[in-house]
Amino acid sequence: MAGLRAGILLVAVLAALAPGVRSLVRVWRTRVAVVGTSMSPTLEPGDWLLVDEAAYRRRAPRPGELVVAGDPRQTARALVKRVVAVDADGRLELAGDAPDASTDSRTFGPLDPAAIGGRPWFRIHPRTRLGRVG
Repeated sequence: MAGLRAGILLVAVLAALAPGVRSLVRVWRTRVAVVGTSMSPTLEPGDWLLVDEAAYRRRAPRPGELVVAGDPRQTARALVKRVVAVDADGRLELAGDAPDASTDSRTFGPLDPAAIGGRPWFRIHPRTRLGRVG
């Protein structure tokens, strides 16, 4: 009888936590692959990153933070860049960590914070580089 009560209690606890667990899974569902060298040495071609889609829903990105944004020139392509400045109008200046290899705001102009798709936060591949990014 005690085992049955413990099982029921466990199910109740899991049910109560389910919304939080689902939101955590939702955050992890988005990932991006790094293709170019514009973010070297922070990010390298072949890196796979988990993206927190909700990171910038409560506040705009700050200078120094990484963002995922749609490429204004090729809408099907995502860019991973660093925020280097926030303009007076709130738009974001983005740049790569390797300026000579980067396409950034100098090319496509500052972006509205609404264009930001999330914050890359964890490298899942390759295993030798596994860990937080920023």
